[in-house]
Amino acid sequence: MDFLAAMLPYLNIGFFGAIVARFTGVNLSILVLCSILYLGATPVQAVGMMLTFLAFMLLTRHTQNTRLTWKNLRIFYSWRILIPVLFVVLTISINPFYAIAAFIGFFLMEVMAYLYAELPADEKIGKRQWLTWTAAGTAAGVIGLLLLALIPPTWYYLIAGAVILAVCAFAYVAGKQRARFRTYWYAFIYGSWALLGAFGLELSDWLTDLNRTKNTALMRYLPLVTVPVVFLVFVAGHILYGTLTLSGLVLAVAATIGVRFFGMYEVSGRGGFNLVAIAMAVLTVVSLFLVQPTPVGVTDLLYMDVPFSFPWSE
Repeated sequence: MDFLAAMLPYLNIGFFGAIVARFTGVNLSILVLCSILYLGATPVQAVGMMLTFLAFMLLTRHTQNTRLTWKNLRIFYSWRILIPVLFVVLTISINPFYAIAAFIGFFLMEVMAYLYAELPADEKIGKRQWLTWTAAGTAAGVIGLLLLALIPPTWYYLIAGAVILAVCAFAYVAGKQRARFRTYWYAFIYGSWALLGAFGLELSDWLTDLNRTKNTALMRYLPLVTVPVVFLVFVAGHILYGTLTLSGLVLAVAATIGVRFFGMYEVSGRGGFNLVAIAMAVLTVVSLFLVQPTPVGVTDLLYMDVPFSFPWSE
């Protein structure tokens, strides 16, 4: 009974957050992050839950319209499905993180294969270019993870809220003038991945909605790059801080139920922006500021040891 009571806040956050995001267009990671901080999570706990949550939500987002079944797999089809199954079974007794990360990783490989197959024949991305973007995006996320250790816990919710407000202001200005910031669009994309590591914010849906008049190459392939970047930052977060949490899994399961029932908000990609989404994000941050949560730490539903010892993870 105590375990179920401990799960309830995360079930509510994930499920109702997904519904609010569906009908307003607000970025789901903004809602979930502010809600976790409201509970009193420390910065590392918050980012740990967010990275675990986002890694699973990538599967939900990209399989909403096309469900992955053993019949339509592109990499681990037929007998090859035994490869991830046996790997998960063998590693779960060694370290649950390896099993869960492998489970997510294998399915995300299928998602990337699907996204790649959907590209027109004359627009297939080169392997070297994809690896370059993925490596650079992961490096930006890891830098964000390292910056996380430098942010004072008592100031974290204020800094996170200020960052979200800045993102909202950027979205509003960029939405008004579609040609603006076009020269610096790569920097904004990599900057969003730095925010992924520092705050657990995943803003690819808003970036897609703020499509510029002359699209950059990276924007055309953004989903194909975002998938491995989020997964690799999730792995790096666990190596640095031990951030795999059952709370994040519960958030993802609850949000997935909400998405399966009510769907996901579809961005237009025409460069304008939904003012209701901005207003909801601002309202969420203002509510967080009014509460002024103290990072006393939440009782996580699962604790996992850090596989390596770093000064900032002690």
